[in-house]
Amino acid sequence: MIEIKLNTPEQLLNSFDPAPFRTRDLDDRAADYILERAEEAASGETLRLILDLPSDQAARGLAQELPSAVQNSFGARANAVRRQLRELFRLGRLSLVIGLGVLGLCILVIQLLDLPSRQTTVAQMTEQGLFILGWVAIWRPLEIFLYDWWPLKARINLLERLVSATVEIRPR
Repeated sequence: MIEIKLNTPEQLLNSFDPAPFRTRDLDDRAADYILERAEEAASGETLRLILDLPSDQAARGLAQELPSAVQNSFGARANAVRRQLRELFRLGRLSLVIGLGVLGLCILVIQLLDLPSRQTTVAQMTEQGLFILGWVAIWRPLEIFLYDWWPLKARINLLERLVSATVEIRPR
């Protein structure tokens, strides 16, 4: 359960956002606070967001629209992170094609050099340098596909949990 005490419903919203209310964004500090509290919750746990407002403010129409505003805002953030993830995978695929091309070229050059079995130090350094260069060229795509996407996927999951969270207005 995440509880936020507010004096007015407007405190939760970005005051500089000129868009109509239903598409307005949450205030960055409020969204960050909600995200931090949600990260602390167990991953399988259903989230509940309680917006504690004075009775007169809780009865306003604006207060009744806060649940959909919260869900729309975190839904938009989840979509933005999904776009980042797609872009990361696109970059990974492009990097993989380039890296494999460089690796293949390095191996081809090593084969074309056809160095004798009793190689000189310079020939050994050249062969090993080309081999290392080829493997370094595929380092970044491997890093993307093995490690870099996990934090983005975790962020999407957290944001989706916030989208599906129960948002309750509690008068005080």
